[in-house]
Amino acid sequence: MVTSVNGASLAALLAQESALANRTSTSPSQTDPLIDPGQSQSQDPAAVFTGSSDASLSAILGVQDSLNRAASISDVGISAGKTISDLLSLVREKAVAAQSASSSPDKTALDADYQKLLQTIDQLAKSASFQGVTPLSGGSGGDLQFKTDATGEATAGLTPQDFTVGGPTIGLAGTNLLGSPSDLAKLLGQVDAAGGALSTQLSQMSAQSSQIQAHLSVVGQLQSALAGQGSTDLNADSARLQALQVQQMLAGQTQSVANQAPQALLSLFR
Repeated sequence: MVTSVNGASLAALLAQESALANRTSTSPSQTDPLIDPGQSQSQDPAAVFTGSSDASLSAILGVQDSLNRAASISDVGISAGKTISDLLSLVREKAVAAQSASSSPDKTALDADYQKLLQTIDQLAKSASFQGVTPLSGGSGGDLQFKTDATGEATAGLTPQDFTVGGPTIGLAGTNLLGSPSDLAKLLGQVDAAGGALSTQLSQMSAQSSQIQAHLSVVGQLQSALAGQGSTDLNADSARLQALQVQQMLAGQTQSVANQAPQALLSLFR
C-alpha cells in the first residue's frame, strides 16, 4: 500500500497552537511594504500622551484612578464650601436682625442662633473629607498633587482651604451679637468680608476642579482607545484562528483524497 503524507495538517496545528500561545497583535517592529522604511509610523496613543513608549493600559488606569481621587476630593470640598456659604448668609441675617433688636432677650436669642451657625460651619469644614483628606480644615501644608501622566512627572494640584470659623477665610471666632450698635456694624463688615473671601476661594477650587476634569476627559479617551485596540487585536486573532481551522479541515480532506488515489490505481492490476 502506498501512503501519502501531507504536511499541511501538521503545519496548521502548529500555527493554531502558536496563535493561541501568543495572542498578540502584529509587532510594531514589522514593516509594512506600503510604508517607506525611512518614514516613522504613527505613535501609540499612550506614547503621544505620556511621552513614553513604555506606557501601557495599566499605567493609564493608574493615572485615571489618581485623577478620580482628585476629582472626588474636589467635589467634596466644593459641595461643603457651598453649604458653608449658605450658612454664612444665615449668619449675616442674624447680624442684621441683631442691629434692629429692641430688647436684650431678643439679642440673646439671636446670638444663640448665631453661635449655632458658627459651630455648624466649623464642624462642616473639619468633617468634610474623602479617603482621609480634609480639604477645608486647613490641616494640609501644601498643595495636594495628583499624577496626570503614566510617568508621574506631570501632576495637577488641589489647594487645601481653611474654612473653619477661626481660619483666615471666615475669621469669625469669638464674635457675638451682644455688643453695641457700632460693634454690630463692625461685625457685619467682617461677615461681608468673610463672604467675599469664601466666594474667591470657591472660584479657585472650581477652576482646579475643571482642570482635573479636563485631564480625566483626555485620559478617559486614551483608555477607551487602548481598550478598543485590545478588542481589535482579539477580533483579529479570532479571525486568524478560524482561517487556520478551515485550512486544517481542507488539509485533512486533501490527505484523504491523496491516500485514495494510489488504492484506485492498484485496483487496476488486481
